[in-house]
Amino acid sequence: MSPKEIVEKLLQSAKLIHTPSGDGDMVWQAWGEPTQRPPLLLLHGGFGSWTHWLANVEALSQDRLVVTCDMPGLGDSASAPGELAPDIIAAPIIAGLDQVFGKDVPFDLAGFSFGGLIGSRVAAAVGNRCRTFIAVGASGFEGLHVRVLGIEVPAKDASDDEKNTIHRSNLNILLLWDEANIDDVAIYTHRKNVARSRVRSRPMSLGNHLVDALPRISAKMAGIWGVHDATAGGREQIMERQDVFRRFQPDAEVKIIEDAGHWVMYERPEEFNAMLLAMLDNV
Repeated sequence: MSPKEIVEKLLQSAKLIHTPSGDGDMVWQAWGEPTQRPPLLLLHGGFGSWTHWLANVEALSQDRLVVTCDMPGLGDSASAPGELAPDIIAAPIIAGLDQVFGKDVPFDLAGFSFGGLIGSRVAAAVGNRCRTFIAVGASGFEGLHVRVLGIEVPAKDASDDEKNTIHRSNLNILLLWDEANIDDVAIYTHRKNVARSRVRSRPMSLGNHLVDALPRISAKMAGIWGVHDATAGGREQIMERQDVFRRFQPDAEVKIIEDAGHWVMYERPEEFNAMLLAMLDNV
């Protein structure tokens, strides 16, 4: 199958849910069925969509409801009303939770990169309803977050091959450490996601928005990073994020996955899924 067919087949296996976002809809995708385990909400990264989780949703939804979304202003979702700010983007997500999960149903949350930042605002706003908040290569740590340089924007009149070459390079610079993991599906999804993005997330990612939310989060906190995450600064700086979490929860843990970069759940899906599920069970 082509990359497009692979993505569309997976999407067709999901239940689509629409909730309000500004002048349009926010689009959610649900896999699996509700069980005794709390549902799991997965938030994607900047310039992304639900496809950041395409290597994970089938395995994670075997014994629980797993929900992704296109966050406001990204993917197929309409933009949130008002200026671009973390709480503005988080508001339609928070407002849609009752329709997606059922009124006041508790849930777990994992947020990747910019989705970790936005997820921290969601977790802070809903209090005890969020059981677990897991930051995955998350931004919003101010001085600890590394600004990645060298990303190139393809010219509009570039050929498909030229655009794919540039996106392959960008994936290697920012998202995937091992060039062997930059497959056609990664290039296809990344290219499509970037083309649809209407949110300039990088200025927010370089701020302190996640750390600012931590005092208000009731959920059990944890983190997962790839050791070669281009935004993280290396193993020692990754573990400094654990120190940040432990200012508010002394038992908070940050785990590192070897041989992986920023998009850790795509690069090492089996190891990531097992680690995430273990964290969810440890509540």
